[in-house]
Amino acid sequence: MPIVIAISGKRKSGKDYCTNLIREVLVQKRFDVSVAGISHSLKMEFAKKHGLKYEELLTDGPYKELYRKDMIQWGEEARCKDSGLFCRAAISSTMDSDIVIISDCRRRTDYEYFSANYRTVTIRIETSEEDRKQRGYQFVEGVDDAESECGLDDYKFNLVIKNQSGTDLSQQLNMVTEKISRIIDKL
Repeated sequence: MPIVIAISGKRKSGKDYCTNLIREVLVQKRFDVSVAGISHSLKMEFAKKHGLKYEELLTDGPYKELYRKDMIQWGEEARCKDSGLFCRAAISSTMDSDIVIISDCRRRTDYEYFSANYRTVTIRIETSEEDRKQRGYQFVEGVDDAESECGLDDYKFNLVIKNQSGTDLSQQLNMVTEKISRIIDKL
C-alpha cells in the first residue's frame, strides 16, 4: 500500500508547482513516486458527458474557466452519491508506487477517504492574495466561495507550506521528506 501525500490549497496557490518540487525531492531520495489528481477523473468524465476537450480542461487556461462552475456542480452531484468516487479513480493506477501525491484535495471527504484507507500526510499550500493575483487569480463568485475552495480552510493539516514570492522552499520540503521517512520507518 502506498503512502499518500494529500495536498490542498486555494486556486493559484501553487499546488502543482509544490507537488512537482516534493516529487523531485522524494525521487532523489530513491522513492518510487506517482502523482495523481482527483480532478483528472472528474474532468475526464465531465468532458465525455459534455463533448468537451479533456486535455484543455487539465490546463490553467481560459477553456477550463468557461466550464469550472458547471464542473463543480456536476462533481458535487456525483460526490453526493459516492464521496470516494473520484478519490478511488485518482489512486487506482498508482498502487505500485511507494508514495502517491494527490495534488488537488479540496474536501474533507477527500482527506477522510485517504486517511481511512492509506497512511496519509496532509499538506496545505498557502500563499498571499497578492501572489495569487500575480499568478492570474481573480475572485469568481460561486467558485472561490464554494466548498471546493473553502471547505478545508479550518482543517488541521500535518504540514503547511508557505509558497510566497521570495520564499526558499527547501527547508519546508525537507520537513516533508522527514515526515515521510518517519512513516516509512514505522512500517
